[in-house]
Amino acid sequence: MAKLLDLYCGAGGTGMGYYRAGFTEIVGVDIKPQKRYPFHFYLGDALEILGLLLKGESLKETNGDEWWLSDFDFIHASPPC
Repeated sequence: MAKLLDLYCGAGGTGMGYYRAGFTEIVGVDIKPQKRYPFHFYLGDALEILGLLLKGESLKETNGDEWWLSDFDFIHASPPC
């Protein structure tokens, strides 16, 4: 089970590509709300979230899901131009 942290996820196009490539759990982070993001979504600044994870803190969703940096097999970041 491969997990991906998708920073600057937008609507989820890149995350869907990774899902189709075999990633089974995807967590997206974006500063703008994404009503139709098809995977786990966390609203926040991507660099701030990455900084918290690098400091050893966890990423917590309001539904109780929690992720640590060590939970992810891969991190993808595609900031806007």
